[in-house]
Amino acid sequence: IESLKSIKEQLRSIPQKGIGYGILRYLSEDISIRQQLSNLPQPQINFNYLGQLDAIVSESSLWKWAKESTGAVRNIQGIRKHLLDVDGFVANGQLQFNWFYSTNIHSRGTIESLAKYFIEALTGLIDLSQSTSEEKFTPADFPQADLSQEELDELISELDILDN
Repeated sequence: IESLKSIKEQLRSIPQKGIGYGILRYLSEDISIRQQLSNLPQPQINFNYLGQLDAIVSESSLWKWAKESTGAVRNIQGIRKHLLDVDGFVANGQLQFNWFYSTNIHSRGTIESLAKYFIEALTGLIDLSQSTSEEKFTPADFPQADLSQEELDELISELDILDN
């Protein structure tokens, strides 16, 4: 539970969900800032969550999902920016992930094993988050309160005592 709370807090602490990095990295008029950011180590894995596509294409929509394959989403002769690309989305009420990799670098079995471990870890996080009915608040849930996690936990425990 503590790791989930820590991750939640870290993600919520990123100003404007991280849009500032992209603006600085690619659009800054200061060339030295763009250069410094481009010289940082680049990730070898790209994870892209595309959202809940069900919300976009509903049963009442004029648009429908095609049953046919869309074909390759990347040029097989193109230079890869990442060793591994993982795209996640919700469609037809199911969380789905597509894994893209170079067969010159990874075997199918390696990626299948990695995907299996990913699913096990994700399932474990879901089970952990649902293992108790109590709320797991972090300071990011109450930004105006300016509380540490310890202060928030103490306040919640005091409120629980008052409820009982």
